[in-house]
Amino acid sequence: MFRPLKQFHFFITRLLLNVNIGVRLLMLMGLAAFVALLLAWAGIQGLGASKESLRSVYEDRMLPVQHLAKIASLMLDNRVLLLAALGEVSVSTGQHPALLMNSMASSAAADTIEKNIETINSLWHHYTSSALTPAERTLANRFAESRGTYVKAALLPAVMALRANHYDVAKMQAARALELYDLARPDAQALSQFQFDTAREAYAEGIRRFELTRLLALGALGVAILIMSWLGLILTASIVNPLQQVIAIFRRISNGQYDSVIPVEGRDEISKVMLALGEMQTRLGVNEKAIHRLAFYDPLTNLPNRRLLRDRLQRALAVSTRNRLYGAVLMIDLDNFKSINDSRGHEVGDTLLIETARRIQSCVRQSDTVARLGGDEFVVMLADLNPDEAQAALQAEGAGAKILAAINQPCLLANQLHHSSASMGLCLFLGENTSLDDLLKHADISMYQAKSSGRNALRFYDPQVQASLETHIALESELRSALPNHQFQLYYQIQMDNLHGVLGAEVLLRWEHPQHGLVLPHQFIPTAEETGVILPIGEWVLRKACEQLKEWEIDPATEGFMLSVNVSARQFRQPDFVDVVCKVLAQTGINPQRLKLELTESLVLHNIVDTIDKMKTLNQHGIHFSMDDFGTGYSSLAHLTSLPIQQLKIDRSFVRNIVTNDRDAVIVQTIIGMANNLGVAVIAEGVETEEQRTCLEQFGCLTYQGYLWGKPMPLREFEELALQASTA
Repeated sequence: MFRPLKQFHFFITRLLLNVNIGVRLLMLMGLAAFVALLLAWAGIQGLGASKESLRSVYEDRMLPVQHLAKIASLMLDNRVLLLAALGEVSVSTGQHPALLMNSMASSAAADTIEKNIETINSLWHHYTSSALTPAERTLANRFAESRGTYVKAALLPAVMALRANHYDVAKMQAARALELYDLARPDAQALSQFQFDTAREAYAEGIRRFELTRLLALGALGVAILIMSWLGLILTASIVNPLQQVIAIFRRISNGQYDSVIPVEGRDEISKVMLALGEMQTRLGVNEKAIHRLAFYDPLTNLPNRRLLRDRLQRALAVSTRNRLYGAVLMIDLDNFKSINDSRGHEVGDTLLIETARRIQSCVRQSDTVARLGGDEFVVMLADLNPDEAQAALQAEGAGAKILAAINQPCLLANQLHHSSASMGLCLFLGENTSLDDLLKHADISMYQAKSSGRNALRFYDPQVQASLETHIALESELRSALPNHQFQLYYQIQMDNLHGVLGAEVLLRWEHPQHGLVLPHQFIPTAEETGVILPIGEWVLRKACEQLKEWEIDPATEGFMLSVNVSARQFRQPDFVDVVCKVLAQTGINPQRLKLELTESLVLHNIVDTIDKMKTLNQHGIHFSMDDFGTGYSSLAHLTSLPIQQLKIDRSFVRNIVTNDRDAVIVQTIIGMANNLGVAVIAEGVETEEQRTCLEQFGCLTYQGYLWGKPMPLREFEELALQASTA
């Protein structure tokens, strides 16, 4: 029984899959509208039948009942009128009055009776002219016969006797009329009862039709609900089930399963989605390996990338914990690779990287990992070396030396033979005592140690180097907050002439560290240069020096002092250096001739054209320049003669042994003589003894700076020293 239904259900479902979803919904809406119209029509028909039954009750039965009741009432009135006319009954009270009746009253009663007879005849005619059933017709004929006898044989003769005032005859006819009335009344009652019974049956038929209509409507509604529910379920199944399949397929695809069977059973929108999903799954399956390689491998060298290296390192650390065998990480960086990219192009650089990757792979075992982190950095992970640390170190060092030797082999790049080298850092590991990040950091530190030692070398990780680096990193972080936290202050080292007159001072920067105390410039200036923090620091030093010069201008004892300010290489090379200096001069309003900027030889010769332009521009504003540490760099006379400098500062390394070392004395004499010939002033720094000062004076150097007069000191101490020297 259920098998055909299931087959029919399956057939309808498959049929709907070939119809668009919008058409399915329209079909369901159309069917719903048809069912609603059908139910409305059935209800209207049922209500019409009920209305017809009620109309039949009213028109076909109730009106005849009313007519018959009126006839019975008029017949009764005739009887009463006849009796009243004969003095037997009072019309108004129904009691027995005295027998007194005049002819006028009898005539009026006769008229009324005749009028009632005519009304009865009219009602009866109207009744009998309607459609009567055979049973009703029989009863009507019987009543008509008995009534006709009653009227003709008794009532009319009695009326005629009343008009003739023949009361005896009237009485006799009245008695006869009463007998005949009593004979006709049962026929009238039977006919009325028949009408009531028929009306009751018609009303019952109307009720039955109404109940039947209601039952039919409820049944049709129930059937419609069942059909609509079934169709709705089919429609829902034809939409929801494929969507659930789509969702399940998407979940499998998101889990990396690209081989799911995607059934397409129709031509609707969801089937089109399934087709597109199948194509997408196929493409994803085809490209899965490519996606994996993009995620875990370097596209240039096809080596594992940083992500895959970290994963393998983490597993190697876990394995090392179990088997207690040492492993090693080798960080490799090609030497001078940037120059190859810059000079010969990135394509040649990429070729070198590919060849380097191939050579490194040829030097390690299949179980080892070679990865490229990016740029020219490679990492080699050696696993399962040896349980003995010394033996493991020897094995790792041997592998590293083999790799370096392979990299050192000549390589043909763009038809040119190229010799490359690399710096390598090596770090051993055992178990998970060292984190993955620390392990890579240690290898990186040792690699940079190899670079700093001359390149083309291998270095093991040294904890002391790590400590130094961590100190450097901490210093860099603290240095960035030193200026906002007002931790810098200026020290002043006095500058004197040969007559013991105070010329001014050199401004020197000191860092008052909250934990480490006074930090000297050579400990933090290189870091400031490297990080760029030197730019705001240099501007701050220049501004504070100018503000101090402005303050000294108001005192006659200090208004002639000059200040020398050191300018760093990075600061001087900024495109806006001249603008920054001019802005500070304008904001402080000092006499520019009291400001001297000290530059090193290496800074001056970096970009000689740009340097000369900046110096000349600032010279035009009245600023003087001094070449610091002169004699220690690589300046030439040709450059020196073109530089707009006003002073040379003899380096302390020549002054230190000027009294005892003839070579230093000759160099100092040469510098002084050359400066005099060029018309450039000269000052010697690092003068610590009177013998050194006397020797310099004899050579022609008449201005000095050094511990002989005082160390670098805070402002108030310098001012006290300068005033004492001026009044001595």
